[in-house]
Amino acid sequence: MSESAVEWPAVGLTLRVDGHEYPVPQVWIGDSLLAVLRERLDLDEPRDGCSVGECGSCLVLLDGRPAAACLVPAVAAADRDVRTPQDAAFEIARDAVAASGASPCGFCAPALTVAITDLLRRNADPGPAAIREALAGLVCRCAESGRWIEAVARAKEFGFESDADAGAGIGDSGEIPMLVIDAGDLA
Repeated sequence: MSESAVEWPAVGLTLRVDGHEYPVPQVWIGDSLLAVLRERLDLDEPRDGCSVGECGSCLVLLDGRPAAACLVPAVAAADRDVRTPQDAAFEIARDAVAASGASPCGFCAPALTVAITDLLRRNADPGPAAIREALAGLVCRCAESGRWIEAVARAKEFGFESDADAGAGIGDSGEIPMLVIDAGDLA
């Protein structure tokens, strides 16, 4: 190792993903939650579209709130509830996305299922404007927004139940929720 190279600290942590606890030894403090989910836990979803928080492909729920997994330090997600698109809780939205053809190539389908689930948990009957606002953070080059609106309608048809107590998230006030990291999370 050269004199200019810096050794970054690594920590061990436990991630609670889709209801299961995973001990993850030796996580570099700069690793994103997305990197750990995909590379260390070998999950196919969420997807990695940009790694800079612009495409929405890596959307997960962190303590019930939508978060771009590529922007969340893995150490900040330790001992918190992480729900990936593979979670059984997203089954109805996943089926609705497939039935509506809302993700023709399939790449954004996992994030779309998370976003639709988050929206419908907070708003049992969103109109087209609320749907577009809630899904605005997702970049898809092959689907029409009309298909996304249809996917939300299908999820409701398939029996999705709203949860008014889930709290605010994307689509409620036009504000994207901020992930607050306590400095103690990095210790």
